[in-house]
This record gives sequence, C-alpha cells and structure tokens, in this order.
Amino acid sequence: MCYLARMSDLNDRPAPTLENLDFMVGRWAGRRGEQRVEEAWSSPSAGCMSTMVRVNYPDGTLMIELISIRENAGTLILHLRQFGPELEVRLHQTMALVTLQQGLVRFQADPDAAIQTLTYRATDDQGMAVDVGLGGGVTVTAEFTRQP
Repeated sequence: MCYLARMSDLNDRPAPTLENLDFMVGRWAGRRGEQRVEEAWSSPSAGCMSTMVRVNYPDGTLMIELISIRENAGTLILHLRQFGPELEVRLHQTMALVTLQQGLVRFQADPDAAIQTLTYRATDDQGMAVDVGLGGGVTVTAEFTRQP
C-alpha cells in the first residue's frame, strides 16, 4: 500500500501503524565522515518499536541514542533521548508524524527543538538513509546498509 499521510489529512486516510515502518526493522550500519553509525530497529510489538543508535569515532563512542516510535490516538509519535558515552543525558524530545509514504517516514518537532525533523527513507532493499534536520536549514544525512 502506498499513501501519503499528513497530519492535515489523516482523517481521509487509514490510520498510520507501525507496520507501515517495516522497512526500518533490522540492524543497520553506515559511515558519516570518520563516524561509524549503527542502528538496530526492533519489530513492532504492543504498539511500539524502538532502536538503539551508537555513533563511534575511531577512538571511542561519541553518542548513544534511544528512539521509540509508538502508536497513539491514530498517529505515530517519536520519542528521542541522546546520551554521552557515560549515559549522561544530552537531549530529549518528542516528535510528531508529518509524512508517511511507502518506504519513507518524517517526524517533526517544535521549531525551537535541537533536532527539528527526522526522516527515514528506504534507498533500496538493503539501504536506508536518515536525514536529520537541524536549525537554520541544515540537514545531516547518514546512509546505512542492512547488516546480517
């Protein structure tokens, strides 16, 4: 099923579910410059799916991130927490679903949030890209390859 769901027209479409995000499930790894980025998305269960993200430099871990996406009141909500290597909290925020298409999902936060948008998109059967929208129109993209 291929459809576009925006918050303004969700009443005209089937309610988004975590099953629409099946392209994200699994282990992923990629590079962004010297950084190695890893994600491991769980299968949906009990209205929630989650991932642990680890960003490493050659000499150590830069950041660990936990993300959960849950079904809530006919939409999807993303909760994000970032930690330093010793699990000190660096960032926490919540994002709302704004776009859902086959192989693409975009979440948006409040305009003053550190991370304003997160977009997950399938690039092919074995690839996924994550676009992180920061303030001032800056977008950082990480390209991932599915891992065994």
